[in-house]
Amino acid sequence: MAHRIHTLGMSLVLSMLMLGCQPATPEATEQRAEVASVRLSGTAYHSMAWQVSLAALPTDTSREQLQQRLQARLDAANTVLSTYQSDTELMRFNRASVGEWHAVSPMLLHALSRALQVSAQMTSFAQAADAYDVTVSPLVNLWGFGSTGKTTRVPTDADTARAKAQIGWQNVQLESKNERAQRLAPVTIDLSSVGEGAAVDALSSELQSLGVSDFLVSVAGTLKSRGNRADGSPWRVAIERPDGQGGIQQLVVLSDGSLSTSGSYRNYFERNGVRYSHTIDPRTGKPITHNGVSVTVISPVNNDATLADAWATALSVLSPELAIQTANKLGLAAYVVAKTADGFDASHSAAFTPYLPVQKSAQE
Repeated sequence: MAHRIHTLGMSLVLSMLMLGCQPATPEATEQRAEVASVRLSGTAYHSMAWQVSLAALPTDTSREQLQQRLQARLDAANTVLSTYQSDTELMRFNRASVGEWHAVSPMLLHALSRALQVSAQMTSFAQAADAYDVTVSPLVNLWGFGSTGKTTRVPTDADTARAKAQIGWQNVQLESKNERAQRLAPVTIDLSSVGEGAAVDALSSELQSLGVSDFLVSVAGTLKSRGNRADGSPWRVAIERPDGQGGIQQLVVLSDGSLSTSGSYRNYFERNGVRYSHTIDPRTGKPITHNGVSVTVISPVNNDATLADAWATALSVLSPELAIQTANKLGLAAYVVAKTADGFDASHSAAFTPYLPVQKSAQE
């Protein structure tokens, strides 16, 4: 998924392409004195920019020590979740015997459970059922947006049907209590849609283990905030206007929460005048064709960035109207931007309203 978000008060711009990511470059986002005294940054999954902002270093920990600890957590996440290396835990699980239980690490279990939770919840709304599927890898690769590289042609309907026959999230089962998982069919799991969130949760856990209670953590287009900035004010973030110019679409107040933005306006290819988005609808086996270009979700459960990341991806597959309907039905805080003939049109679910700096009246 293509993600991009600004963090105000950090003087950072975070950007990435989930399939074929690029590191972000820091730049000023507002003309005022900085309120955070400590900022750290680096690279996650070899390609995504990560940033951490906090008021002060934890006790008995130097800046260099904290940088090393955070980077080590992210490097460990890469060895678990990446699909671009054959020796990661996820890829070993994808090659493991079918129909048998296999022990999995807490990180892989958490990422899988959040992804499958979203897929299962979407089945409660018939129009959204099966729109999110972490076994969609054969289709992603077929359309040239996966680890196998870009395609030089548009797949035929027959190609698409063959790849579509190889997916199905229902073929993945978990036993959380016993920390084990199994595949009931030879499906290939790709957790790119929750990779940023899992990394953010890992950074957050590391900071909290050190006694840090006020921070803003981000990996590409997913972030988590706790507490307040150094001046006591809540963290604020800005959802980017999805025109590639870096402007602000909407400010959001996020004093304690996880937020993820998924967009379809950066990663695509064109053939014979037709634009093909990297966002694949597992139900059709083809790129989405609706006018939605950006979906932002704030996690509804326990400040969980992995869950926010999964929901942002899931809702981006749906049309803007259906995404909002689904969010309202399930009580999700979602903000959706659609491309129109005149520019952009934004809408949000009822649960998103409390995060807006200035709440609109019910009549607006």
